[in-house]
Amino acid sequence: MRRLPVFVLLFATLTACGQSGDKACPAIALSPGISLDIPREVAAGLERVSLELCWAGDCVTGSAPGGEQVFVPIQGLPTTPIKTTVTFDDRKPHFLVVTPAIAYPAGEECGGGVPVAKLVVTPGGDVRQEP
Repeated sequence: MRRLPVFVLLFATLTACGQSGDKACPAIALSPGISLDIPREVAAGLERVSLELCWAGDCVTGSAPGGEQVFVPIQGLPTTPIKTTVTFDDRKPHFLVVTPAIAYPAGEECGGGVPVAKLVVTPGGDVRQEP
């Protein structure tokens, strides 16, 4: 009989510890790729955004319809520096080096991380990476 209170106390402690640190992870996902924030004045009339990304001797291209928020999915995106060319409708290339980072849709403890990078277009049309 004396062991029963000790067992109950131990069981309660283990159960409480297991539940206090648990996090409910939603069933959401991210896609690997590059997002661009484009100011309204630059996005007005912009029909297409095209990207060329080169790493490890290979290049991939992708494009998406223009707008203020653009996302170009890129499979196999590394987390190392990538030579990137961004082209808008004016066909003027914008060159920069982009380094994607792993992002998690609901926090690192829920997993599902994928490489992504965020680019920002200035009102003057320059392109830079935002951390």
